[in-house]
Amino acid sequence: MKFYQYICACCPGKYGWIVWFLVAMLVPNLILVCTEPYGFTTCMASLLLPAAFYLLWALMIPCTGKMILWALPFMVLAAFQIVISFLFGNSIVAVDMFTNLFTTNPTEAGELLASIYPAVIFVCLLYLPLLIGAVRSVRKKDRLEPVYRKRLAVVAVVLGCMGTGAAVVSGMRNPGFAFQYHIFPVNVCYNMRLAVARWEQSLGYFETSEGFRFNARKAWTDNQREVFVLVIGEASRASSWSLFGYGRETTPRMSAMRGLVPFRDVLTQSNTTHKSVPILLSPCSAENYDSIYKCKSIVTLFREAGFRTAFISNQPANKSLTEFFASEADETVDITLKNGSYENRYDGEMIPELRRILFSSSDPLFVVVHMYGSHVNHSKRYPKEFARFLPDEAPSVSLKHRDKIVHAYDNSIYYTDHVLAEIISLLEESSARTALLYCSDHGEDLLDDRRGRFLHASPTTTYYQLHTAAFAWFSAEYMEMYPEKLAAASDNSWAAATTAAVFHTLGDLADIECDYLNKAQSLVNSYWEDLPRMYISDYNKAVPVLNTGLTEEDFGMFDRYGIRYNRQEIEKIKY
Repeated sequence: MKFYQYICACCPGKYGWIVWFLVAMLVPNLILVCTEPYGFTTCMASLLLPAAFYLLWALMIPCTGKMILWALPFMVLAAFQIVISFLFGNSIVAVDMFTNLFTTNPTEAGELLASIYPAVIFVCLLYLPLLIGAVRSVRKKDRLEPVYRKRLAVVAVVLGCMGTGAAVVSGMRNPGFAFQYHIFPVNVCYNMRLAVARWEQSLGYFETSEGFRFNARKAWTDNQREVFVLVIGEASRASSWSLFGYGRETTPRMSAMRGLVPFRDVLTQSNTTHKSVPILLSPCSAENYDSIYKCKSIVTLFREAGFRTAFISNQPANKSLTEFFASEADETVDITLKNGSYENRYDGEMIPELRRILFSSSDPLFVVVHMYGSHVNHSKRYPKEFARFLPDEAPSVSLKHRDKIVHAYDNSIYYTDHVLAEIISLLEESSARTALLYCSDHGEDLLDDRRGRFLHASPTTTYYQLHTAAFAWFSAEYMEMYPEKLAAASDNSWAAATTAAVFHTLGDLADIECDYLNKAQSLVNSYWEDLPRMYISDYNKAVPVLNTGLTEEDFGMFDRYGIRYNRQEIEKIKY
């Protein structure tokens, strides 16, 4: 109550509220002008047109307070944009970010908001007083006099004409310019509509894929039991694994593991989980991603080939393609569900379920293990006995706390190393002919350089989000039976691959044949063929991975970790 009274005492009056309203609503536009690669005319259009719109909005509703309250949806979008800018340093609220709202569990969202409280506080200070003042204005029945409304109308028309002229010039100079891509909040509203359409398309998966068949079969079989495991990591970047050259010893057990072959040059085709994981599980890639709604997953591929299948997940159900793919298994286990509610668990809690499934029969078996991995809050992804690097509790996302953030993230990798080693020990205990393939869906930014980027899922990528950890492990029985696959994997350890290779590699590991398997994209096949590496844009278009917003910092890391690329393929587009 005291806060409300304080705000009321400081109220600038009905005309001052309009100025505050206009400035507050243009803050996202000002940020985007500073962060995006826009030319001068695009910058002018992105400032002048929204300013004209907000002035006209103020004129349409004479009561100042009601005008502000009716603009609440625009304030929500503006606040979302400001927070996104704080997290990623640039980019509008993308389609995939809205989709993430549907697929991110509430606990994870709460952990994220708690770690970015400076941005949340700024948004509250910017918009809450405006809303409180609007309520007071409604009670006082403040209204704009006709003479001021006419003056504001003239200003709005002038700004609108200038902004339209700037947009026309920008469109003439750059054919790629469009209101739905470059003018906030038009672009965010457009992206929101696309996100809803994609969500509806995803919910129709069972209907659109109903008649799909792989027509898969085993090329050769004997009486020896076979077990194949796909472990899907989350937000696990290769540059934080000592297995891939990181200076800290974060993966001691994997580094010493016999029969393990690291794949050192694997780039993700998407930095968003709701796209990247389905790519790991299906024959689809960036080039044909829209066909993913019409085909089944690798679970069905193995079922058709005669394997019993299971899907063990440490990810809460969220009506995504990943959940729908999991339902194709003979058995699904969600360890996050307890007493009718979802809660985050440690990945190691999936191991007892894997043991039960592994030793419950002697049938050939295929299992998908979907980790929670290294998602934020990183310090909550591992038991405290795995807190090797300390201190690991960062109160907020900021450069002054970066050491703690990195410690927590490295601890999560250290714990992942332990879980993977325990899974492999189980497979060895089974005495089956077995192989395991691990691949993370994407990487993570950890305030690594001057850009101050954090997390993933931004419309523009970084090296840290792209370079993902991946490896294969082969049992002694498997190596004896398929020495040529082990040799091919070793030869392909530095192959320039993407996460789209996972489906083909797994099918080839199990010696499965079907028309959807491309052995030239299998990392365990001597016929591996390097192809142009593509990435799925926010609008589901396949674009060269080098044209995803990378900067000199990223290419420096590419060079450091031996990532192959051709700088001549880069196209620089500026609107």
